[in-house]
Amino acid sequence: MSTSRPSSAHAKIIQSFRGEARAPIPLHPLEKAFAIAAGAHLCFVAWAIGARMPWAQMVSLGLGVLALVIAVWPRRYEGELAPQGAFTLHPASKLLRFPIFWIGLLFLGYVACQALNPAWLRVTAGVFWMLTPIDHVTWLPSGVDAPFERMNAWRMLCIWGGAWALGCGLWVGITRRAGLLWVLNILAVNATVIALIAILQKVTGAKKILWVFDSIAASFHGTFVYENHAGAYLNLGLVVVASLGMWHYVRGLRRLERSTPAPIYAFMGVVIASALLMSKSRASIFLLVAFVVTAAVVVLVWRSRQGESTSSRWVNGALAAGALAFLVSTAIFLNLQAGFQELRTLWSGEDKVSFMIRDKARQATWDMFEDRRLTGWGAGSFRHVFPNYQRNYPEIHLSGRRMLAWDHAHNDHVQLLAEVGLIGYGMVAASFLWGLVYFALRRGFTQPQLVLLLMGICFALVHGWADFPLYNTAVLVTFFAVGVAGLRWAEIEQERR
Repeated sequence: MSTSRPSSAHAKIIQSFRGEARAPIPLHPLEKAFAIAAGAHLCFVAWAIGARMPWAQMVSLGLGVLALVIAVWPRRYEGELAPQGAFTLHPASKLLRFPIFWIGLLFLGYVACQALNPAWLRVTAGVFWMLTPIDHVTWLPSGVDAPFERMNAWRMLCIWGGAWALGCGLWVGITRRAGLLWVLNILAVNATVIALIAILQKVTGAKKILWVFDSIAASFHGTFVYENHAGAYLNLGLVVVASLGMWHYVRGLRRLERSTPAPIYAFMGVVIASALLMSKSRASIFLLVAFVVTAAVVVLVWRSRQGESTSSRWVNGALAAGALAFLVSTAIFLNLQAGFQELRTLWSGEDKVSFMIRDKARQATWDMFEDRRLTGWGAGSFRHVFPNYQRNYPEIHLSGRRMLAWDHAHNDHVQLLAEVGLIGYGMVAASFLWGLVYFALRRGFTQPQLVLLLMGICFALVHGWADFPLYNTAVLVTFFAVGVAGLRWAEIEQERR
């Protein structure tokens, strides 16, 4: 009696049935295309000098829309993609059930209304300029008619629209955890490379961004003009690296694997943390320390609930000691005491002048909000309207005989309130609150890697109270992508149970 060897496909199915191995189903080509498009968008905004220029922000919008189009395109599953029978997936139906899609669409329509209904016109005469009132529909949200390159509602529409489109694409374009890991790994590697660039720039004493591009500020770091923006971006990158490392670690424990990629992510985390400490961004360094401490608590709590043997404790202790020794030696080699000095200055309150100036700017911006609480002055209007309010605070008004220029309030929350009012801010807050509820309903708090992602999102919002990281396109796009990815990951993990 003759027997024939089963095909490789049949062998995988038999192994899966026996519990020896899973029969992997490849990702749909459109899901791969989406992951590549989303990864390209996340990389572009960081490498385009933080996407702070108008052309980069328009490209960001285009990339976001492209990713969304790929995400909602109908997908035909057949053959090895659909072992249980061919079918067609229509992602658009899932998008229509996504509350943030509708809230974001309403918010962008609100901003467009402000752009189409300006109440003020910026008039320039030589080096001087002023705002003059113009006719408008008084019962509709209004804004400021100003040049696109200087900032206006249309430009903010590009910035916010690109982030919203990518987030919506992540919600419907990813159907499998493997696709989500593609996107997150691209982001993690990109953040690590930028961190390495930042370290090399500091070590070599570079005077230009990437040793090529002139910077308007001496405090550039990596590919970012402003070190606080670099710090905010790297903190988000660190969160993603920690989340991926934690996921591989947990999966390795469950599968009793001898080795996992977790140490690679630990090394990437050390590189990013080192670059953060070299940035001298006090808020970023403080949030870095806060994240490390709270992440350690999350891991310890999770491990205590899982239970572990004495030998496992010894192994974990040895790994922790090794990681600490590596971090200390890295800090000594890279001369990171300046970063810790910045943290000490922040903690002790020695730099009272900086705190006082930012507090006055916050007060002046709040005055700006008080005059138009409901609808605000218009997206992108801050730098045009704020001079009328800063004059009431001498500390932030003049430097000698020159008026100080404030492009941002150094407080994302108060500036957003002043620009879009309670109506616009309420939409943003509603999206965040819905995300929290959805995260809890999908039992995201039981997954340590998802808790780490949520912590990163919350810390980024805290950073926004001390500076303006979320008004940077690269940070905003990354922030929104990480948030939606966390929600989608929680949903996928619940579906797999």
